[in-house]
Amino acid sequence: MLATRYDAFCFDLDGVVYVGDEPVRGAVESIARLRECDTPVRFVTNNSRSTREEIAARLRDLGFEASTDEVFTAASATAQYLQAEGVESAYVLAPEGFKTEIRRVGIAVTDAPADAVVVGLDRTVTYDDIAQAARQILDHDARFVAANEDGSYPTPRGLEPGTGALVAAIRATVGRDPVVVGKPHATLFEQALSGLSGQIAMVGDSPDADIAGARAAGIDGILVTAHARETADGPAPDETITDLRALFE
Repeated sequence: MLATRYDAFCFDLDGVVYVGDEPVRGAVESIARLRECDTPVRFVTNNSRSTREEIAARLRDLGFEASTDEVFTAASATAQYLQAEGVESAYVLAPEGFKTEIRRVGIAVTDAPADAVVVGLDRTVTYDDIAQAARQILDHDARFVAANEDGSYPTPRGLEPGTGALVAAIRATVGRDPVVVGKPHATLFEQALSGLSGQIAMVGDSPDADIAGARAAGIDGILVTAHARETADGPAPDETITDLRALFE
C-alpha cells in the first residue's frame, strides 16, 4: 500500500486535489487518512495567482485540513528567489496574489523600468502588457523570470493556457530564455522538502512538471491520471494511480 510505503507526501493541487471549485473525488478523505496516520503532508503547486494564505483557506473551504506552513507555491518561491538575487523592483505580469508575495519580501512592484520582469498566470494580460515586458528586457536589460512554464492547467471547462503561454510570447519577442523557479526546477522543491525526512513521494498530474521535478529532487513521483495533462515529455512515474484513493489500495 502506497500510503504506508512513504514517510511524507507532497501533493500538486490543480487536477490532483481539486479542479476549479470542487475537490477531486476521494481527495478529502484520502488526505485526512494520511493525517490520521501522522504522515506529513505538503501542498506544492505551480500556482502563481494566489498567496499561500489564500490557497490554505481555499483548501479548508473545500474540506481539507491545511495550514499556510504546508503550502509551497511558485509565487512565493519566485519572490524568495528575487530577494536572494538582490532584485529591488519588478514589472509583474500576474494577479494581485503574486504581487503581494513579491512586495512582502521588500521588492517594489512597478510599471517603471525595473530590475526584473516576472511572469505568472495572468488571465487579463494584453498585447500591450507583453510588449511592455519585452521592452523592459530589451531596453533596460531587466532580468526575465518566470514562476513556471506550464503550458496549460486543468479547469472544469478542460485545459486552458498556463503561464508558459505568456512566457512563450515574451521569449519569442526578446530571444531569451527566462529563469524558471517553479516545478520542475529545484527551488520550489527545496523549500517544500525542508524539514521532511525518509521516503518522500511527489503526487501530481503532470509528467514534465511533477514527475520530472520529483526526479530532480531525488524523491519518487506518483502520477495521478484522472485529470492528467497529456505530454510527450517527462520521465516515467514510479507509480500511476487514478486518484488519491488508490494510495490505500
